Amino acid sequence: MSGEFDERQSTVPDPNAFEEGDNDPDARLAFRAAFSETLSQHGFPDTLVLSRERAEDVFDERQLEIIDYLAENEPRSVRALAGELGYDKGVVSRDLQRLARIDVIEYEEDGRAKAPRLKHAHVVVEPVV
Repeated sequence: MSGEFDERQSTVPDPNAFEEGDNDPDARLAFRAAFSETLSQHGFPDTLVLSRERAEDVFDERQLEIIDYLAENEPRSVRALAGELGYDKGVVSRDLQRLARIDVIEYEEDGRAKAPRLKHAHVVVEPVV
C-alpha cells in the first residue's frame, strides 16, 4: 500500500454545489431528495446521495478502502486507522477531511483523540441517467 497524496484532490467541492452551466440545480436537488426518499422507503434508511461529479472528485481506491474499513471497524483515532491500514497518518487525515466535507464520515471525540466513523448507513451516487 502506498502513502502517496494525490495533489489534484487537494480541494473538495461542496456535495450540493453544481457546475456552472448546470441547467436546473433545483431539479437536480429535487431528484436527489426523491431518490433518497425512495431508497429509504425500500429498506435503505439514512442514505446519503452524492452527485456523480462530487463522487468522482473524492473517491479513489484509498478512500474506498477507508470507507470499507470503517464499515466493519471502529478505530480509536485517525492515527490508529492509519496504522491499521498501513498508510501515513497525514495522508489518511487528508482523506478523512475530504470525506467529512461531503458528509460521509464524522468524528467521535474522546479527549484529544478523534475517532472517524461513517455518518450514514448507506452512501450512493445518483444515477447517471
